[in-house]
Amino acid sequence: MKKYGMLCILCIVLNGYAQQNELSIFEALTEKTWKAEGNWGDGSKFKQEIIFTFSLDSTLVIAKSKGYIDKEQTVFGDRNHGIRKYNPNSNTIEFWEFDVFGSVTKGTVKAEGKNIYYTYAYGESTVTDLWEYVDANTYNYKVGDYQNGKWNQVYLSTQFNAEPILKAPFQFDHQSLVVTQLMKTGDFYRDVFGFEEIPHPEGKQGFRWFKMYGNSQLHLIKKEVADFKKNKSTHLCLATDDLESFIEKLMEKEITFYDWPGNLNSVSSRADGVKQIYIQDPEGYWIEINDAKH
Repeated sequence: MKKYGMLCILCIVLNGYAQQNELSIFEALTEKTWKAEGNWGDGSKFKQEIIFTFSLDSTLVIAKSKGYIDKEQTVFGDRNHGIRKYNPNSNTIEFWEFDVFGSVTKGTVKAEGKNIYYTYAYGESTVTDLWEYVDANTYNYKVGDYQNGKWNQVYLSTQFNAEPILKAPFQFDHQSLVVTQLMKTGDFYRDVFGFEEIPHPEGKQGFRWFKMYGNSQLHLIKKEVADFKKNKSTHLCLATDDLESFIEKLMEKEITFYDWPGNLNSVSSRADGVKQIYIQDPEGYWIEINDAKH
């Protein structure tokens, strides 16, 4: 049983490595936004933007593309979500494209050097999309009937050019608050906002850590004296998709809330239309809750 178990683990590891290795042909496409424009053979316009990313375990390539989403070709928006996955049984890379119209395109992908070929059925025809490598930020792009290394007919010929995806230089990590009522204040954030309590990495006493969202955290630090003037302008702000339901929850728990001017149980509306309220935790720290979209 032990040998079998180790063999299973080894198979899983090797399988994951094989998938990652086969999908490495897409590495040059990631961390960029690829843009192309042109005209199909029938004169209709082509415009597309694509972003490629690897899944967390690197066994999938995820493609999100924008294009025209109306027959008149006047509305440009999210058009396709796609997946590329290595199939060890057939030793091929398979792909699926799900479009905004409810259609699914399925086919295979292969690489020849740095060139990438997609092959799939379209009606009664077999179509090939070619990403022909020019340089790190440029691919010639063709769509057509490609057989035995020859283009019998080209439906579209254009070029994809890349723009780097700009990342924020910093990511929000955590907010720390000094408190005198560690248990009461920690329970407040757990029960009112649903934050998940997580252990302090050193197991120290006098701390309560909470996961807010993603990797963002709230750290409460107990002190005998927390001498700090609580001003509403200094506050933690959290956004919710359902501010009305959150207000109902506050009322059920008999927690008072205020608008920005300080009116009891009132809601403020910012100039941009965002609605907001303010509450205080057991230590008196102010918290803004609004319905801003993220």
